[in-house]
Amino acid sequence: MKKLLASFFTAALLVSFVSTTSAQVRFGVKAGLNLANMSYSNFGELEPETSMLPTFMVGGQAEFDFSENLGLGVGLQLNGKGAKTTTEFLSETFETKSNPMYLQVPIMLQYRNMGFFAAVGPYVGFGLFGKAKTDGAEDEDLSFGNSEDDDLAPLDYGAGVEVGYEFGSLRATASYNLGLANAIPKDVREGTDFKATHGVIGIALAYLFGGE
Repeated sequence: MKKLLASFFTAALLVSFVSTTSAQVRFGVKAGLNLANMSYSNFGELEPETSMLPTFMVGGQAEFDFSENLGLGVGLQLNGKGAKTTTEFLSETFETKSNPMYLQVPIMLQYRNMGFFAAVGPYVGFGLFGKAKTDGAEDEDLSFGNSEDDDLAPLDYGAGVEVGYEFGSLRATASYNLGLANAIPKDVREGTDFKATHGVIGIALAYLFGGE
């Protein structure tokens, strides 16, 4: 899966650059609400209970229209992820809000027709910074890496789907990004089958200029 995703990502990126000379190009800015969550597996009785965490995304994008209906979109986004996690200790319940921020690069095959918009494709995200807040405690900075002292793995990747409608230069969309990378640092999960992945529902507005 990792090799297939990497090959698809590389091929799509090369196509976007090679095709810029013949394609109509549009640029835009995009911002919206993220409803982030995390899925845990192979934790047994230690598996945490999670719920959605409201956060945000903002960024820019370039779109290459190869025909009237088909094109390729490449973005550069600051993307919030994470989850609310509920745990019990000594008969007390604590909620932790973990909100990591990633520099995310999506590459999406796009379809446009009479205002309708749809896109699908892979993404890769690089952990930048973030905060974790537990009830009754001070905020803690999140760290990205593969050591036992880190909170999250430095790289996230997966696949996304997006649908929406265009009103002139404005586009309103709903999306879902399915994380495929294990968010647990390599040294932390060593010798176990622990796995955690990101999942993000997004609602966004984009303003586009250039092209048609």
